[in-house]
Amino acid sequence: MRWTRAIIGGVLAELLLAVVVLVPALAIGIETLQDPKTVPTGLLAVVVVGSFVAPLLLTQWVARRVGSRFVLHGGIVGLSAFVFYMIPVVAGGALDQQTASYWLAHAMKLLGGLTGGLVAAQRHARRPATAAV
Repeated sequence: MRWTRAIIGGVLAELLLAVVVLVPALAIGIETLQDPKTVPTGLLAVVVVGSFVAPLLLTQWVARRVGSRFVLHGGIVGLSAFVFYMIPVVAGGALDQQTASYWLAHAMKLLGGLTGGLVAAQRHARRPATAAV
């Protein structure tokens, strides 16, 4: 079990998502992100799709060093991304400002990690077995 690698993968997935969201956010004006209820629909779509793709990709990185339990590792990646995002939200008392779109994005993080684990497991199963000498 590679817990540390999976947790780092989740943190990196969330950081990757932040970078991807930052580019369009700067283009439309960062002040629109102050209130989650005023975030433009296009940017929310980027957040939701990115919330799926980032953990999926980082789970592939985690899976390179894993020999089994790929879906579990992917779940840890998605959960770590969610927790990394939620720590400052909860600490700042902004939990009640999370809109339905944000909760959908959080669910997509978990789903992306689990899907990444499935992809890694299928890729691992297709590898030719190496003969032990």
